[in-house]
Amino acid sequence: MKMTKALLPILCLFLCASCVSKKKFTELEGEKNSLTESVAGLEEKVAMIEGERDQLNTEKGDLTSKVAAIETEMKTTQQKTQARLDEMDAEVVNKQEQINSLRGELQTAFSDVEAAVSESGQRITEIEDMLYLDLENPINFSSGSARLSREDDETLEEMAEMLKSNPGLSLIIEGHTDDRPINTARYKDNWDLSVARSIAIVRKLIGMGVDAKQLTAAGKAEFSPTMAGESKEAREANRRSEVMIVPQIGKLYNLSQDKGGS
Repeated sequence: MKMTKALLPILCLFLCASCVSKKKFTELEGEKNSLTESVAGLEEKVAMIEGERDQLNTEKGDLTSKVAAIETEMKTTQQKTQARLDEMDAEVVNKQEQINSLRGELQTAFSDVEAAVSESGQRITEIEDMLYLDLENPINFSSGSARLSREDDETLEEMAEMLKSNPGLSLIIEGHTDDRPINTARYKDNWDLSVARSIAIVRKLIGMGVDAKQLTAAGKAEFSPTMAGESKEAREANRRSEVMIVPQIGKLYNLSQDKGGS
């Protein structure tokens, strides 16, 4: 009996210890489950973050590719732009060279004309955008006639000397008439008469030693009067000849055509 009483406290202590351990175990088990759930949640978040990371890496790669493509395109565009700018600079230089060349040719052509006319003591005048000799003693004709007078010899000699001294100079001799019509055995109309007047001058100059290649005969009948009206003075003034200067500008045309097509 005494022994039973002695074991009773030990048994109680054991039972209490057993109860405490089971409770603690239950708590630990709960904590474990909570941790397991937390770990599972964290792993899920990690997986989500890793997925977002992979997506961001993919987007980054796409953007990197796009940036590289844009940079390549920009570089190509810049190269093309620079190449075009270089071409335009070259074109500007080329056009300026053309302008300088044409200006030089024009200056040479007209300087030669001015020098030739000046040496002969003649002057140049402009009529309807064409260059003519401003003769001190113009050659005029009697009504219905293409005959030159002795008074014209001095003017013709001056023209002949000018042409012989300047073989590169060419002239167009224009004959003119007044407004009265003509129809004779020699001259069918004023066209015939005006051309006959210019031919008379051309033949006279050739007879004075001028190269025929330097001369052209032309007639304008009554259609380019120098004085309007039907008065005696107007008709006398219109029965005239005029001398057009022909600068050697054919090569300028060829030059402009060649440069224009380059």
